[in-house]
Amino acid sequence: MVDTIFNDAGNVLGALIRSHASDMLAERVQELSVSEFVCLLDFITAEFQQYRRALGLIEHETLETILEQLVDAFTLRIGQILNVEKISVFLIDADRQQLWVRRTQQDGEVREVRIPHNVGIVGFVAQNGQIEVVNDIPDHPQFDPEVDIPQGIASDRILNLLYVPVFGRVEPHIPIAVIQLVNQLAGQPFTESDVGQMRGFAVSLGVLLDGCQSFYSATQNQRGVSALLNATTSLGQSLDLETTLRGVMSQAQRLMKADRSTLFLLSKDGHELWTKVAKADGKTMMEIRIPANRGIAGYVASTGKPLNIPDAYQDPRFDPSTDQRTGYHTRNILCMPVFDSESKLIGVTQLINKFQGSFTRSDEFFLEAFNIQAGIALENAKLFENVNLEKQYQKDILQSLSDAVISTDMKGQIVTINEAALVLLGCPTIATKISIIIDCGRNV
Repeated sequence: MVDTIFNDAGNVLGALIRSHASDMLAERVQELSVSEFVCLLDFITAEFQQYRRALGLIEHETLETILEQLVDAFTLRIGQILNVEKISVFLIDADRQQLWVRRTQQDGEVREVRIPHNVGIVGFVAQNGQIEVVNDIPDHPQFDPEVDIPQGIASDRILNLLYVPVFGRVEPHIPIAVIQLVNQLAGQPFTESDVGQMRGFAVSLGVLLDGCQSFYSATQNQRGVSALLNATTSLGQSLDLETTLRGVMSQAQRLMKADRSTLFLLSKDGHELWTKVAKADGKTMMEIRIPANRGIAGYVASTGKPLNIPDAYQDPRFDPSTDQRTGYHTRNILCMPVFDSESKLIGVTQLINKFQGSFTRSDEFFLEAFNIQAGIALENAKLFENVNLEKQYQKDILQSLSDAVISTDMKGQIVTINEAALVLLGCPTIATKISIIIDCGRNV
């Protein structure tokens, strides 16, 4: 055991797990000499200090941005070393079977561009995991100008291409990304030396991307659980429907780190979705109604199935008229159903434009959990509203009766009394009080 641990200094806990020695750990530690025990203790202490520093990084709000900038900086430097005109990293989204890359648009905004995972030479490399050096570009059977020609470079200027797959550590034979290099600035084709150099860079980039993904997942999970706990706690603090609507939208937006959020409720007849949004003053609310089968929200309301759309303008169900009218640009959408305690659909939550990247599977999981609590809160608020309406209805009926009505509790104390009963008891009614006030005003 000692040799196994010392040969893996810097990952002692990992070595213990892999050697299945944890069940006899106390016995084996006792067999160590003093120097071996001190050395092992130093290794483990150093490891835990690294873990604490890593956990501290997770708590920083800017971690995702820093990791993205780190990958961008390393990628740019690799392109400079290889002396190429352009270098891009296409990340593989296995869940959606897509490749995606971040590109700067003409308006200066950086957006995700997504393509099917099997399109173009880049998709071919993502599928087979083999390096592709392309000098006769138009003749390559997988060449697709829509995918393989980078933005800002004319097709007739593409002289040569190099595609290198990047592998992760979890599944070392499955690519997690593809690096695309365009045009040696010296005007020469890519050489075996370039390929060998890129193999080394791809290994390092794979470790970096794996680490970024691990940090990102851990960050999302930790913040998500904390935000979900805060959100569900605050949802139960009010029984007022309008307050609950505001709370659900605000907490969902904060939880998902989205630019906008809307909660649509299904009308009683099931024909409309309605919501209340703040006016320009930020205080008063206005009601908006749309057909229950229109747009993204309508699709989710009609089918009861969630939608996670990474590129809104590529989805035929998206209605761009609001963007055209307001000048806002919708990039991505996460829309999920809200059910009551009887699994009946009562509304949908729609989130727009995640601050970093697109909405993930993790976001879907947290929003689904959030929607369960939101459904309970909305159901309670509706029930409370109905009780108040019934109470007011009963009160109106009571006041309109010509007969005297007095109701008491079990202790004999009066709970309700109508106008006729007040007159019978010789007590001044509301109408009498108003009349007295008017008469006093006339006499002044």
